[in-house]
This record gives sequence, structure tokens and C-alpha cells, in this order.
Amino acid sequence: MLIFKNYCSKSLRLSAKSFAFSAVKIIIILVLFLNSFNAKSQETPKNFFSEKGFKIGVSTYSVTLPEGKNYKPLLLMGNFGWELTKKEKKGKWWIMFEPQFNPIFLDTKLKELEFGINVALRYKYKIGENSFFYSQLGSGPHFITIATDRQAHGFIFSDNLAIGLSNKIFGNWMLETEFRIRHISNANVMKPNRGMNNLFIVVGISKRINK
Repeated sequence: MLIFKNYCSKSLRLSAKSFAFSAVKIIIILVLFLNSFNAKSQETPKNFFSEKGFKIGVSTYSVTLPEGKNYKPLLLMGNFGWELTKKEKKGKWWIMFEPQFNPIFLDTKLKELEFGINVALRYKYKIGENSFFYSQLGSGPHFITIATDRQAHGFIFSDNLAIGLSNKIFGNWMLETEFRIRHISNANVMKPNRGMNNLFIVVGISKRINK
């Protein structure tokens, strides 16, 4: 019975990894298709988003698992912003969309994967001619492949709180640096559910889209 249980657990984790890679391929194809469709369509705006970019986050603090390893995600995130405040003000509200595909290191070895999307509300305040301070709070569904006595693998929620600076570097391009706190757990859908916390330093580049 134990052998069968271990076999099923291993098979499920391998299937999850294959599904993760397939999902990323599908997402890329869909993004390319939608981008092509929007560029050709005359009835819809050419640019739905006000800002598009990419971010990388490195874990500076990671939870230690019962198995003795540190859980260290490398955040690989899209950064798509939709500006809600239309008037010219120093402070503006945004909705941010962050699709993610995150390799997971246990100590220094690449072992697992995460993927999902975060949706966040951002407040961005102008502090200089080409500089902005921002804070954002968000959450979203994710899938993790790791099996540990601390947290059940599979479906999970990723909750994020971030503060950062956005600086214009040239043209419409912005450099973003931020400090991010993240908690993942599954709302007691499966056990165990003790949650896993990380602190990240995040760096990214994005382009403001002229509508």
C-alpha cells in the first residue's frame, strides 16, 4: 500500500511538471495570437494595457522546510499594467497583472516549479521629474509541484505586498526595483497547510504604452 501511495505521489508530481511546461507554451501562443489579433482589429484599441514589461525576483529570505531544505523561488514575471486614473495627478491607481513561471531551488539545487498569475491593485505617486514611488497589494491562483510535510502540493494562493521605485531610463522605458513579501497557502483546501513565506528583491523593466 505504501509503495502504491509513493508511486501515485511521484507520478502526480511528474505530471504536474509536464502540465506546467505545457501551460507555459499555451500561454505564450495565446499571448502572441491575441497580440496579433489586436494589431489587426479596427474595432478594438490597439493597446489594452498602459504598461508592459518583465520582472525577476530573487529570494532574500526563505522558509526552512521540515525536510531541512530552504524553499527559494526565482520569480520570472510578466508585468502588465492598466491605468485606472485618467486625470493628470501625482498619485494614480493601477491594476497590475503578473503571469508567473517560477523555478524553485531547494537550497542551491533546482528541484521544483510554480506557475500562476497575480492580480494586484497599485498606487503610484510621482516623487520627481522621472521617478515614482509605488505600493501594491495582490493575490492570485498558483500551482506548486513540491511535496513537503509543510504544504500540500497542487493548487495554492499567492498573496503579495510590495513597495518600490520606478525610474525613467530612456524614452518610454522604466526601471523598477521593489521589495516584496509573499505568502502562499491553499485556504485549507488540502492538508498540510502551514503556508510558506519569502522576501524578495525584484528588478524589472517596463515600457509605457502611448494610447
